[in-house]
Amino acid sequence: MSSLAALIAPFETPRVLDLKVADVAIRVLSNDLEIHTRLSGYYAPYVTLGGGRPRLVVSLIQGRPPAQGDFRDVVRPGGRRVKEAIRNANGGRLILKRATRVLMGLLPDRAFAVGDLRTNLNQGINLINAVYAKAMLRRGHVLFHASAVSWRGQSVVLAGPPGAGKSTAALHCVEQGFRFVSNDRVLAKLRARVVEVLGYPKQPRVNPGTLLTHPRLASLLSPEDRTSLSAMSTDDLWHLERKSDVDLDAVYGPGTVDLLARMRALVLLRWRRHGGDVRMRPLEVSEALACLPLFYKDLGAFDLDLQPGGLAPEDVQRRYRALLTRVTLVEVSGSPDFSRLVKLVSDLLGR
Repeated sequence: MSSLAALIAPFETPRVLDLKVADVAIRVLSNDLEIHTRLSGYYAPYVTLGGGRPRLVVSLIQGRPPAQGDFRDVVRPGGRRVKEAIRNANGGRLILKRATRVLMGLLPDRAFAVGDLRTNLNQGINLINAVYAKAMLRRGHVLFHASAVSWRGQSVVLAGPPGAGKSTAALHCVEQGFRFVSNDRVLAKLRARVVEVLGYPKQPRVNPGTLLTHPRLASLLSPEDRTSLSAMSTDDLWHLERKSDVDLDAVYGPGTVDLLARMRALVLLRWRRHGGDVRMRPLEVSEALACLPLFYKDLGAFDLDLQPGGLAPEDVQRRYRALLTRVTLVEVSGSPDFSRLVKLVSDLLGR
């Protein structure tokens, strides 16, 4: 047993949850009934009855993290707030979440998180999903920083800078009957001239402004919240950061989420507040590649094969190019107009 794995040896993890996302089998172990119960509900569509040895194991432990040595902060682009620090050791990596003090460990075939995970369960969910995504990246997928929706198995991927409204756009499409593929991360791979896209098994996390502007989602806010939010200016509401999970199957009915589709188009949301009339134009592949920083994504500290903060390797850039030659490329600029965007998505999918 490596010293990283030995960190969790003192904790018993008797509760077992077997998941299968795409064809990736993941066993989640926990020492806490509340964590186990909440994860079972969150991942309900992907829970299996087990059988056979899982490829990957994730241990989520409610408890005080063991003390460790020095960590190096992962500096984020643009001077944004540091979220995590890392320390490489024994063929693996330790990750310390600065705000919550949750300690995570990565090895090639297992991962763990120790800390107050009842309060910070989303970090455990992110760890499970990172393990799933890494398994797909090993198979040649690339990762888009994007949301996605689908209609009859065909998908439009919606990318853009932080704050562009990718999640809000996807939910506006769902409101009109589209399937939801993914909220903020999309895996893609070229298969026999068709681009396969896979979503993350993660509920969309949205700000209050998004909830307020959707008839069905507004019911997730308390009456007091609806009153106070309605009194805010549009600009203040746009910039308000207070994320909430949206259980789409509970709101719209079972089957609203479908993680697998064929990518038909990539739409780059380059609109901004007070940007004038909405404008849409087709893009050449070279133009879309010039915007690679808008949609390129890696797993950062959660990928043992990368040093966090690097640029896309040349072989990965070639994979993006190959994908982009197979899909329609569109840029949307001006001011946000979600009704126009839904119409564009409908047209691209022939709905």
